Amino acid sequence: MSSTADTLLQVDGLRTQFVLDEGTVTAVDGVTFDVKKGEIVGIVGESGCGKSVTNLSVLGLLPKPQGRIANGSVKFEGRELVGLSENELRKVRGNNIAMIFQDPMTSLNPYLTVEEQLVEVVELHLGMSRKDAVAHAVKLLHRVGISDAANRIKSYPHEFSGGMRQRVMIAMALLCDPEVLIADEPTTALDVTIQAQILELLKELRDERGMGIILITHDLGVVAGMCDRVIVMYAGRIVEQAPTHELYASPQHPYTQALLKSVPRLDEAMHEHLFSIEGLPPRLDKGPFTGCTFAPRCPQVRDACHQGEPALEETSPGRHRRCVVPLGELETLA
Repeated sequence: MSSTADTLLQVDGLRTQFVLDEGTVTAVDGVTFDVKKGEIVGIVGESGCGKSVTNLSVLGLLPKPQGRIANGSVKFEGRELVGLSENELRKVRGNNIAMIFQDPMTSLNPYLTVEEQLVEVVELHLGMSRKDAVAHAVKLLHRVGISDAANRIKSYPHEFSGGMRQRVMIAMALLCDPEVLIADEPTTALDVTIQAQILELLKELRDERGMGIILITHDLGVVAGMCDRVIVMYAGRIVEQAPTHELYASPQHPYTQALLKSVPRLDEAMHEHLFSIEGLPPRLDKGPFTGCTFAPRCPQVRDACHQGEPALEETSPGRHRRCVVPLGELETLA
């Protein structure tokens, strides 16, 4: 993990648990990564692998009292966030680290106008007058591509299309000019044209403001076009981490290979069936697990896979993977 001066966010050994009546579930287990200024880091994996919980942990937004950070460190520009009081965390959220949630329709209050929701953020965090706060919100709505922003700001969320609601959420996240932006599935349920516009907007904002961006997504095509580095998660752990072009050119973990193989390609001959990964991810409430958690679904499984969880090891500068199969013996999926 980098400790250079341009590192904004450092997550080290993060372990997040949920204490339920049935027992304790470890949803994130030993996750380590960092985010630098002007960098877009993609986090990918199937549903339930710990992507969103990792980033909710960063912001201290775990449901209480069930959710807790059991171990690990989260630092923003060297300041430890784990253990801060709720009042102290509120000063970090929005001001330093902001988040775009998956579904803008459930994140925006349907009973309040967009103006009321945006202006409240500015008044609380920046201490602006009502007049200045409205002007600031209108300026950002215009920047994210909402035409006639001075009038549209008085509308209710249901009066916007899905793409426009997502733009409102992006504007809300940018109101306090954060250094880190977490985008959790920002293009979910949007058609491909609107998806492209939203993603291009995020890249433009990154270039303008030098923000670090964490992009959580299932869409490996989006990652290929957006991200500088990719983190692949499975069952709450990082199984591979690499610069984007290196990971796509030569994935070093069987799970990463399978994810990439599952994406239809236009430059290959048509096949009768699309590739899919057999089986399902493990239920984390059935843990703890012995051996590699991907072993029951892995086409390259061997005895050593069941003898203990492999460590996340560096294979080359900037590349890490969690697998006992030697690189020279790793097969390429046909």
